[in-house]
Amino acid sequence: MLKISVIFTGGTIASSEENDYISINSNKKKYRIIDLFKENFPEISCDTVFEFYEPYTILSENLNGAHINALISCVRENLKNDCDGIIVTHGTDTLQYSAAALGLAINDPKVPIILVSSNYILNDKRSNGLNNFVNAVKYIREKKESGVFVSYDNDILNSLCLLPHMTFSDRLYATNNVISKSSVTEINESEISYDTVTLSDISPVLYLRAVPGQFYPSPDNPDIKAFLLETYHSGTLCTGSRQLIDFCENAYKLNKPVYVVGVEDRIQYESTSMYEKLHLKVLKNESPVTAYMKLWFLYSKGA
Repeated sequence: MLKISVIFTGGTIASSEENDYISINSNKKKYRIIDLFKENFPEISCDTVFEFYEPYTILSENLNGAHINALISCVRENLKNDCDGIIVTHGTDTLQYSAAALGLAINDPKVPIILVSSNYILNDKRSNGLNNFVNAVKYIREKKESGVFVSYDNDILNSLCLLPHMTFSDRLYATNNVISKSSVTEINESEISYDTVTLSDISPVLYLRAVPGQFYPSPDNPDIKAFLLETYHSGTLCTGSRQLIDFCENAYKLNKPVYVVGVEDRIQYESTSMYEKLHLKVLKNESPVTAYMKLWFLYSKGA
């Protein structure tokens, strides 16, 4: 008999259309994914036992540090139980961030922990939610590998490899060219106690993305401890911008690190020669999502 803990957190996979909006399901519908699984896959559901947990229920765009802490705590408690795997149902908007947080915080799990989401509500024929859930169950059944993963569109993806969602797309992209949490980067991970540090409710890291004519805020906001700049796809920023130069100089004077993500370990463009002069800390080959979550953990310490 296969025993799986299912942790419900809300999201599209737990929603339906009501009054012209997508809303979290009422109690009588909240286990709809389980009902669909049993109805459509009796051959594998007949010997699968589920235990259900709900640390919180939200539309995932409302995710904050308190929710992620609750999810990590719930997963850790379930790892103490005698289960073959854990499935976390989650909304797509912030799926990558919870996945990265779990990948960083859960050290060497003995069973697969798989996040599952849906691009549309479950009664929409375009929905991939049931397929994602079934593939997660199959992965746990086959006992392929332990760790933290995401099941999406017939892929099982490493939780630390995910990239931010593209606007107007329900595709989920990942990169295999990432640095693991134990690798040496500009983030001194020996300073991050993932087992003990809890995330602050609001991140002390301001995440900015490169766009033409970028305006940079004043670094003197006391609630901000560090900055993360995501480059253009070629690993570049407009380093000739007076805005960027002043921003970096002021942040350096205030001892607020400015990290850069999106840079590959390859020959770089001339504009990147300014990174060292601007005191930028370059996180090479790092997924922007994972870099952001690492920094959130790091600068939550003592918060």
